[in-house]
Amino acid sequence: MATEGNLQAPTRHPLDWQGEDFYNEESCFKELERIFDICHGCRRCVSLCGSFPTLFDLVDESESMEVDGVDKKDYWKVVDQCFMCDLCYMTKCPYTPPHEWNLDFPHTMLRAKAIKFKKGGVGSAEKFLASTDSHGSLAGIPVVVQTVNAVAKTKVENFVQKLKKLNLSTSSMAIKHRVKWQFFQLAISTTTNPASGTTCSKF
Repeated sequence: MATEGNLQAPTRHPLDWQGEDFYNEESCFKELERIFDICHGCRRCVSLCGSFPTLFDLVDESESMEVDGVDKKDYWKVVDQCFMCDLCYMTKCPYTPPHEWNLDFPHTMLRAKAIKFKKGGVGSAEKFLASTDSHGSLAGIPVVVQTVNAVAKTKVENFVQKLKKLNLSTSSMAIKHRVKWQFFQLAISTTTNPASGTTCSKF
């Protein structure tokens, strides 16, 4: 009988990335369906990355309201939202090994991403985002650093000027929260946009 898992440190099995079956998309999707069905019945990880809300929305919006009602093509939407942080595996999932269900969500996502990459389904923007060496090389160019800082400083100064024009005191708690929110939006709006592939300055 299945028992509650994750009562001890999870055991991670090696990923057989050199095996003949590793890049088999049909086999991978079969494992994705098995794991998604378990996750759908648990939903403990809903507060983590976007993979889980995306999965649960797909299930809830399907005709059967079960994983078998989700179009296999939509599985990629779940895969794309996983950033390999490993939090689900290390802190949340009650069904990781040594549990008999042997659920390893991050490893299965990694396998699916490898299949997508091999098929040529990864765009140039995604490749750039994953290339930390390229980011470091760009950040080491003085003119790039100066340009990024100048753009960020200009946007912050413009926002402060707007506050002054409105005669708003930055000591107000409400204004402090608004300032933090504006800075957050600024950081989001000035990072790489995976959809369009454009890269702007990062706040």
